[in-house]
Amino acid sequence: MEFRGKTYHFLNHYYVCDESGEEFTDEATGEINFAQVYNQYREENNIPFVNEIVKLRKDCQLSKADMGRLLGFGENQYYLYELGEVPSPSNGRLMRTFIDNREALMCAIQESSIKESNKEKALSALSQLTEKENKDKAIAHLLFPVKHSIYNGYAITSVNKVRQMILFFLGHMSIGYKTALNKLMFYADFLMYKEHCVGISGLTYSALPYGNVPNNFKVLYGIFDEVDEIDDEKPYFKPLTGCDLSVFNDNEIRVLEYVAEKMSKQTSSALSETNHTEDAWLKYKHDTKLLVPFCEAFSLKAL
Repeated sequence: MEFRGKTYHFLNHYYVCDESGEEFTDEATGEINFAQVYNQYREENNIPFVNEIVKLRKDCQLSKADMGRLLGFGENQYYLYELGEVPSPSNGRLMRTFIDNREALMCAIQESSIKESNKEKALSALSQLTEKENKDKAIAHLLFPVKHSIYNGYAITSVNKVRQMILFFLGHMSIGYKTALNKLMFYADFLMYKEHCVGISGLTYSALPYGNVPNNFKVLYGIFDEVDEIDDEKPYFKPLTGCDLSVFNDNEIRVLEYVAEKMSKQTSSALSETNHTEDAWLKYKHDTKLLVPFCEAFSLKAL
C-alpha cells in the first residue's frame, strides 16, 4: 500500500464471495489493513500512536479542547488524532517531545492559554503520576526490552497494565500456575493485536519448550507486591488484591474477559498443547532468543 510517498507491506484481510469469487472488504477488515500500514509509518517517523496520544491527555487530565490549545493544533485537529488520523511529522514530533519529556510538558502547560484552574489540575496530576512512575522504573527496565514495535504489539509500556493484567487472570484461575498464566497473557496480547493491531501489556514474547512466554517470565509474576508466590510442591501465585479494570479500555476489557472465559479454567498442560499448534510457537521454537512478532496473531487458531 502507498502511504505518504512510500510503499508498505501488510497482510491483506478480505472476504471472498462464494458465488462470484469476488474479493471485498468491510469496515473492520479495512481498518486492520490500514492500521498495519499506519503502525509502520508511525514507527519509522517516531510519531506517537493513538494509545500514546490518548494517554498523554489523560495523564494531564485535560479536555480535548484544552489539549488542542496546548499543542496549538486546534480542538478539531487534535480530536482527529485521537480517532486515528496520522499526524504530520512536525505535529508528531511535538507530541513525542511532550510524551518523552515530562519537564517540557509541564513548562508548556504553565505557559499555555489554558484556564488557570485547569493548569493547576494538570500540573498536580502530572506530579503525582511522576512519583508513581519513578517507583516502577526498575521494573519497567526489566519488563520492556523494546518499545512500540511489532515485537510488543505497538502497545504502551505500562508497568501498571502488566500488574493489573496479571491480577485479572489470577482472579479467574483455579490455581495460578506460571505455565498457564504465561499462555493467558500471550493469548490476550495477541488476540488484541489480531482484532485491533495493538497489544495490551507492552510485553514481548518468545517460544520456549512449553509454549509462548513473556520475556523475563521467571521473575515477572514475583516482582509485584500485590501477588503472593506460594512455595508449594508445585509453586503457584495468588492475587492479594482485585484487578483495577479502569486502566484498560473497552476493547482490552472485552478481550481479557473473552480469553478468561475460554481458557482460564484449563490445565497448564492443555494450554501448552493448544499453544503448540500456533505459528507463533512453531515458527520460532528453534531459537528461544527470538522475539515473536505480533503479526503472527493473524494466524491464531485457538481464538
